[in-house]
Amino acid sequence: VQHCASRYEQGAGMGQHELVHLSRMLEQIAANFCWESDQERAAAAVAAHIKRFWSPDLRAQVVAAATSGSISPGPVARAAIRQLD
Repeated sequence: VQHCASRYEQGAGMGQHELVHLSRMLEQIAANFCWESDQERAAAAVAAHIKRFWSPDLRAQVVAAATSGSISPGPVARAAIRQLD
C-alpha cells in the first residue's frame, strides 16, 4: 500500500480501478480476522491495522469512497471504516 500512498498524497486522486483494488485489500484484511467471533472486535482489529499501515490520505479516501457508495465493503470492513471516520 505504501507504494500507492505517495501517488495519492500528491493529489493524483483515485480512479475506479484503484478503488476496487483498495476495497479488495480491505476485504482481505477483514478476512484475516474472521476467526474473531465478535464482529466489533474484528472491526477494531481491521481499523488498527489500517491506521498502522495505510497513510492518512489513503485512509481518508477509503472512508470517502465508502461514504459515497463508490465501494461497498462487507460488514466487518464497513464497521472498521466507521472507526476510521
